[in-house]
Amino acid sequence: MMEPHASLSPKHPMRATAMPSLRLGIDLGGTWLRAVLADAHGRVLGRSRMPAVDWRRLPDALRRLRRGLGFHRLGLLTVGSKGLWSKADRSQARKALATWARRVRVVSDVELAQAAAFAGGAGILVVAGTGSIALARDRRGRIRRAGGWGPLLGDQGSAFWIGRCAAQDQGLRRKLGLDPLKLAHGANPVRAVAGVAPKVLRLAKTDVRARRIRDAATRHLADLAAEAGRGLDFGGPLPVSWRGGLFQDRDFRARFARELRRRLRGSELIPPRLPAELAAAALEW
Repeated sequence: MMEPHASLSPKHPMRATAMPSLRLGIDLGGTWLRAVLADAHGRVLGRSRMPAVDWRRLPDALRRLRRGLGFHRLGLLTVGSKGLWSKADRSQARKALATWARRVRVVSDVELAQAAAFAGGAGILVVAGTGSIALARDRRGRIRRAGGWGPLLGDQGSAFWIGRCAAQDQGLRRKLGLDPLKLAHGANPVRAVAGVAPKVLRLAKTDVRARRIRDAATRHLADLAAEAGRGLDFGGPLPVSWRGGLFQDRDFRARFARELRRRLRGSELIPPRLPAELAAAALEW
Protein backbone atom coordinates (compact mmCIF):
# COMPACT_ATOMS: atom_id res chain seq x y z
CA MET A 1 0.00 0.00 0.00
CA MET A 2 1.35 3.42 -0.96
CA GLU A 3 2.01 5.99 1.74
CA PRO A 4 -0.57 8.75 2.23
CA HIS A 5 -0.46 11.42 -0.49
CA ALA A 6 1.65 9.26 -2.80
CA SER A 7 0.73 9.40 -6.48
CA LEU A 8 1.52 7.20 -9.45
CA SER A 9 0.70 7.88 -13.08
CA PRO A 10 1.85 5.13 -15.45
CA LYS A 11 1.30 6.23 -19.06
CA HIS A 12 1.68 2.77 -20.55
CA PRO A 13 0.60 -0.24 -18.42
CA MET A 14 3.33 -2.86 -18.28
CA ARG A 15 3.69 -6.35 -16.92
CA ALA A 16 6.00 -6.63 -13.91
CA THR A 17 8.78 -8.36 -15.76
CA ALA A 18 12.46 -7.88 -16.53
CA MET A 19 12.87 -4.87 -18.80
CA PRO A 20 16.60 -4.10 -18.90
CA SER A 21 16.10 -1.08 -21.17
CA LEU A 22 13.95 0.76 -18.62
CA ARG A 23 15.36 3.61 -16.58
CA LEU A 24 14.13 4.86 -13.23
CA GLY A 25 15.24 8.25 -11.95
CA ILE A 26 14.68 9.28 -8.33
CA ASP A 27 15.07 12.71 -6.77
CA LEU A 28 15.00 12.22 -3.00
CA GLY A 29 14.88 15.51 -1.12
CA GLY A 30 13.90 16.52 2.36
CA THR A 31 10.15 16.61 1.70
CA TRP A 32 9.32 14.51 -1.36
CA LEU A 33 10.59 11.52 -3.30
CA ARG A 34 9.89 12.08 -7.00
CA ALA A 35 10.44 9.37 -9.59
CA VAL A 36 10.26 9.05 -13.37
CA LEU A 37 10.22 5.78 -15.33
CA ALA A 38 11.51 6.15 -18.89
CA ASP A 39 12.51 3.95 -21.79
CA ALA A 40 15.98 3.81 -23.32
CA HIS A 41 15.18 6.84 -25.50
CA GLY A 42 14.15 9.01 -22.57
CA ARG A 43 10.41 8.73 -23.28
CA VAL A 44 8.49 9.07 -20.00
CA LEU A 45 6.40 6.00 -19.17
CA GLY A 46 5.27 6.92 -15.68
CA ARG A 47 5.73 9.31 -12.78
CA SER A 48 5.44 9.01 -9.03
CA ARG A 49 5.59 11.18 -5.95
CA MET A 50 5.55 10.11 -2.31
CA PRO A 51 6.72 11.53 1.02
CA ALA A 52 10.50 11.45 1.37
CA VAL A 53 12.22 8.61 3.18
CA ASP A 54 15.72 8.20 4.54
CA TRP A 55 17.96 6.93 1.74
CA ARG A 56 18.54 3.75 3.74
CA ARG A 57 14.86 2.92 3.17
CA LEU A 58 15.05 3.23 -0.60
CA PRO A 59 14.50 -0.53 -1.18
CA ASP A 60 11.12 -0.20 0.57
CA ALA A 61 10.25 2.81 -1.58
CA LEU A 62 11.28 0.92 -4.72
CA ARG A 63 8.94 -1.94 -3.85
CA ARG A 64 6.06 0.54 -3.70
CA LEU A 65 7.15 2.14 -6.96
CA ARG A 66 7.37 -1.27 -8.63
CA ARG A 67 3.79 -2.10 -7.66
CA GLY A 68 2.54 1.19 -9.03
CA LEU A 69 4.61 1.51 -12.19
CA GLY A 70 4.83 -2.16 -13.13
CA PHE A 71 8.57 -2.65 -13.61
CA HIS A 72 10.77 -5.40 -12.19
CA ARG A 73 14.47 -5.22 -13.00
CA LEU A 74 15.76 -2.02 -14.58
CA GLY A 75 18.51 -1.25 -17.02
CA LEU A 76 19.49 1.89 -15.09
CA LEU A 77 18.55 3.19 -11.66
CA THR A 78 19.74 6.69 -10.79
CA VAL A 79 19.22 8.14 -7.33
CA GLY A 80 20.01 11.68 -6.27
CA SER A 81 19.51 11.85 -2.53
CA LYS A 82 19.87 14.35 0.25
CA GLY A 83 22.70 13.33 2.57
CA LEU A 84 24.65 11.18 0.08
CA TRP A 85 27.98 12.98 -0.03
CA SER A 86 30.47 10.50 1.45
CA LYS A 87 32.00 7.65 -0.53
CA ALA A 88 31.09 5.22 2.24
CA ASP A 89 27.40 6.16 2.17
CA ARG A 90 27.26 6.02 -1.63
CA SER A 91 28.90 2.62 -1.64
CA GLN A 92 26.39 1.38 0.94
CA ALA A 93 23.49 2.74 -1.11
CA ARG A 94 24.76 1.15 -4.33
CA LYS A 95 25.09 -2.23 -2.64
CA ALA A 96 21.56 -1.97 -1.22
CA LEU A 97 20.16 -1.15 -4.67
CA ALA A 98 22.33 -3.47 -6.78
CA THR A 99 19.64 -6.10 -7.36
CA TRP A 100 17.21 -3.55 -8.78
CA ALA A 101 19.10 -2.61 -11.94
CA ARG A 102 21.85 -3.69 -14.27
CA ARG A 103 23.52 -0.34 -13.53
CA VAL A 104 23.08 1.85 -10.45
CA ARG A 105 24.14 5.49 -10.15
CA VAL A 106 24.06 7.19 -6.75
CA VAL A 107 24.79 10.90 -6.29
CA SER A 108 23.79 13.69 -3.94
CA ASP A 109 20.56 15.53 -4.68
CA VAL A 110 22.61 18.67 -5.40
CA GLU A 111 24.74 16.91 -8.02
CA LEU A 112 21.58 15.61 -9.64
CA ALA A 113 20.01 19.07 -9.56
CA GLN A 114 23.11 20.52 -11.26
CA ALA A 115 22.92 17.92 -14.02
CA ALA A 116 19.22 18.68 -14.44
CA ALA A 117 19.70 22.43 -14.54
CA PHE A 118 22.18 22.20 -17.42
CA ALA A 119 20.95 18.99 -19.07
CA GLY A 120 24.19 17.25 -18.14
CA GLY A 121 26.40 20.14 -19.22
CA ALA A 122 28.70 22.59 -17.50
CA GLY A 123 27.47 25.31 -15.18
CA ILE A 124 27.06 26.48 -11.61
CA LEU A 125 23.96 25.64 -9.60
CA VAL A 126 23.08 27.73 -6.55
CA VAL A 127 20.62 26.20 -4.10
CA ALA A 128 18.83 28.52 -1.67
CA GLY A 129 16.14 26.84 0.37
CA THR A 130 16.27 26.19 4.09
CA GLY A 131 20.04 25.93 3.60
CA SER A 132 22.42 27.10 0.89
CA ILE A 133 25.05 25.49 -1.32
CA ALA A 134 26.58 25.97 -4.75
CA LEU A 135 27.92 23.22 -7.00
CA ALA A 136 29.82 23.70 -10.24
CA ARG A 137 30.70 21.25 -13.00
CA ASP A 138 33.05 22.38 -15.77
CA ARG A 139 33.33 21.15 -19.35
CA ARG A 140 35.91 18.53 -18.29
CA GLY A 141 33.53 17.08 -15.72
CA ARG A 142 35.38 18.45 -12.70
CA ILE A 143 33.13 19.26 -9.73
CA ARG A 144 33.60 21.84 -7.01
CA ARG A 145 31.18 22.78 -4.22
CA ALA A 146 30.89 25.72 -1.87
CA GLY A 147 28.78 26.00 1.25
CA GLY A 148 26.34 23.36 2.39
CA TRP A 149 27.67 23.34 5.95
CA GLY A 150 24.30 23.61 7.67
CA PRO A 151 22.85 26.27 9.99
CA LEU A 152 25.49 25.96 12.71
CA LEU A 153 28.51 26.60 10.47
CA GLY A 154 27.15 28.22 7.33
CA ASP A 155 24.02 28.49 5.17
CA GLN A 156 24.64 32.18 4.50
CA GLY A 157 22.01 33.62 2.19
CA SER A 158 19.55 30.81 2.89
CA ALA A 159 15.97 31.05 4.14
CA PHE A 160 17.23 30.15 7.61
CA TRP A 161 19.85 32.90 7.46
CA ILE A 162 17.28 35.49 6.34
CA GLY A 163 14.84 34.45 9.06
CA ARG A 164 17.52 34.57 11.74
CA CYS A 165 18.63 38.05 10.66
CA ALA A 166 15.03 39.26 10.85
CA ALA A 167 14.50 37.69 14.28
CA GLN A 168 17.62 39.47 15.56
CA ASP A 169 16.31 42.88 14.42
CA GLN A 170 14.01 44.46 17.01
CA GLY A 171 12.10 46.55 14.47
CA LEU A 172 11.52 43.61 12.13
CA ARG A 173 10.50 41.37 15.01
CA ARG A 174 7.79 43.86 15.85
CA LYS A 175 6.64 44.33 12.25
CA LEU A 176 6.54 40.61 11.54
CA GLY A 177 5.15 39.59 14.93
CA LEU A 178 8.06 37.26 15.69
CA ASP A 179 8.61 35.62 19.06
CA PRO A 180 12.29 34.54 19.25
CA LEU A 181 11.62 32.13 22.11
CA LYS A 182 8.97 30.27 20.12
CA LEU A 183 11.19 30.20 17.05
CA ALA A 184 14.23 28.93 18.93
CA HIS A 185 12.56 26.38 21.19
CA GLY A 186 9.84 24.85 19.04
CA ALA A 187 9.79 21.32 17.65
CA ASN A 188 11.83 22.25 14.56
CA PRO A 189 13.66 25.56 15.10
CA VAL A 190 15.54 25.54 11.79
CA ARG A 191 12.36 25.07 9.76
CA ALA A 192 10.51 27.64 11.88
CA VAL A 193 13.19 30.28 11.40
CA ALA A 194 13.46 29.52 7.68
CA GLY A 195 9.69 29.95 7.44
CA VAL A 196 10.12 33.64 8.27
CA ALA A 197 12.06 34.28 5.03
CA PRO A 198 9.06 34.63 2.66
CA LYS A 199 7.62 37.31 4.96
CA VAL A 200 10.94 39.17 4.92
CA LEU A 201 11.07 39.09 1.12
CA ARG A 202 7.53 40.45 0.86
CA LEU A 203 8.32 43.18 3.37
CA ALA A 204 11.50 44.08 1.46
CA LYS A 205 9.35 45.79 -1.17
CA THR A 206 8.52 48.55 1.33
CA ASP A 207 10.90 48.22 4.31
CA VAL A 208 14.55 49.27 4.10
CA ARG A 209 15.76 46.91 6.84
CA ALA A 210 14.13 43.89 5.24
CA ARG A 211 15.59 44.99 1.91
CA ARG A 212 19.09 45.12 3.39
CA ILE A 213 18.74 41.55 4.62
CA ARG A 214 17.43 40.40 1.21
CA ASP A 215 20.26 42.14 -0.63
CA ALA A 216 22.89 40.75 1.75
CA ALA A 217 21.50 37.26 1.14
CA THR A 218 21.87 37.64 -2.62
CA ARG A 219 25.47 38.79 -2.14
CA HIS A 220 26.24 35.73 -0.04
CA LEU A 221 24.74 33.45 -2.70
CA ALA A 222 26.69 35.17 -5.47
CA ASP A 223 29.84 34.64 -3.39
CA LEU A 224 29.00 30.94 -3.16
CA ALA A 225 28.67 30.76 -6.95
CA ALA A 226 32.01 32.50 -7.42
CA GLU A 227 33.72 30.18 -4.94
CA ALA A 228 32.26 27.04 -6.53
CA GLY A 229 33.41 28.11 -9.99
CA ARG A 230 36.91 29.16 -8.99
CA GLY A 231 39.63 27.39 -10.98
CA LEU A 232 37.23 25.54 -13.28
CA ASP A 233 37.12 25.70 -17.06
CA PHE A 234 33.77 26.61 -18.62
CA GLY A 235 35.17 27.51 -22.04
CA GLY A 236 33.15 30.67 -22.60
CA PRO A 237 30.00 32.25 -21.15
CA LEU A 238 29.33 31.01 -17.63
CA PRO A 239 25.81 29.62 -17.12
CA VAL A 240 24.39 29.82 -13.60
CA SER A 241 21.07 28.34 -12.53
CA TRP A 242 19.11 28.02 -9.33
CA ARG A 243 17.07 25.73 -7.13
CA GLY A 244 15.16 26.42 -3.93
CA GLY A 245 12.22 28.40 -2.66
CA LEU A 246 13.94 31.77 -2.29
CA PHE A 247 14.35 32.02 -6.06
CA GLN A 248 10.59 31.89 -6.55
CA ASP A 249 10.60 35.55 -5.51
CA ARG A 250 11.15 37.57 -8.70
CA ASP A 251 12.82 40.53 -6.97
CA PHE A 252 15.17 38.21 -5.10
CA ARG A 253 16.13 36.47 -8.34
CA ALA A 254 16.71 39.76 -10.16
CA ARG A 255 18.90 41.07 -7.36
CA PHE A 256 20.87 37.82 -7.33
CA ALA A 257 21.46 38.11 -11.09
CA ARG A 258 22.81 41.63 -10.55
CA GLU A 259 25.19 40.45 -7.83
CA LEU A 260 26.32 37.57 -10.04
CA ARG A 261 27.34 39.93 -12.83
CA ARG A 262 29.44 41.90 -10.37
CA ARG A 263 31.34 38.84 -9.16
CA LEU A 264 31.44 36.60 -12.23
CA ARG A 265 32.18 38.33 -15.50
CA GLY A 266 30.35 36.68 -18.38
CA SER A 267 27.85 34.90 -16.14
CA GLU A 268 24.28 34.38 -17.30
CA LEU A 269 21.42 33.35 -15.02
CA ILE A 270 19.22 30.76 -16.71
CA PRO A 271 16.24 28.71 -15.50
CA PRO A 272 16.76 24.97 -14.83
CA ARG A 273 16.30 22.97 -18.03
CA LEU A 274 14.87 19.74 -16.60
CA PRO A 275 13.18 18.41 -13.47
CA ALA A 276 15.74 16.49 -11.44
CA GLU A 277 13.90 13.16 -11.56
CA LEU A 278 13.62 13.35 -15.37
CA ALA A 279 17.32 14.14 -15.67
CA ALA A 280 18.07 11.12 -13.47
CA ALA A 281 16.12 8.83 -15.80
CA ALA A 282 17.06 10.30 -19.17
CA LEU A 283 20.56 11.79 -19.01
CA GLU A 284 24.06 10.38 -19.23
CA TRP A 285 26.57 12.53 -17.40
